[in-house]
Amino acid sequence: MIKKTIIAVIILVLVGITVKSCMAVLPKKQLKPSDYDQGMTYEKAAAEDKPILTVFYADWCTYCIRFMPKLDSVRKAFKKDFNVLLLNVEDPQNAKLVEEYHIGGFPTVYIIDPKYDNRVHIDTPYLGTVESLSKEVSRYNNMRKLVKKGESCSK
Repeated sequence: MIKKTIIAVIILVLVGITVKSCMAVLPKKQLKPSDYDQGMTYEKAAAEDKPILTVFYADWCTYCIRFMPKLDSVRKAFKKDFNVLLLNVEDPQNAKLVEEYHIGGFPTVYIIDPKYDNRVHIDTPYLGTVESLSKEVSRYNNMRKLVKKGESCSK
């Protein structure tokens, strides 16, 4: 009788462990912004005839970490019209650009268009969803196409 009780307890413990381990969901590995494709160098991107969707970030910034998957979706949608450049604000190679653009919060997103010497800051509320960021990028893209065709922006 004691053997049967011990065996029953062992079986219950094993079943409990198995059920509990099946219920546990391992957290997804969260990528740092620097784990994503950084794009080309600023100099190379500026030499091309495309505007540059530029993201200034810090790897420790939780908002940047949450923003990167959204940016990746936008990057795929606009890859033929924009270069995407990720700039780590803590990298000494980016210090000049960080200073020039007066970066003080993260992520900070600009559309930089060297061809027209234009830079447009995308306000933080637009970074919340793929849809709102896509809408702002698309808005710029449409205006750029009008300018390229020589049409007035005031229509």
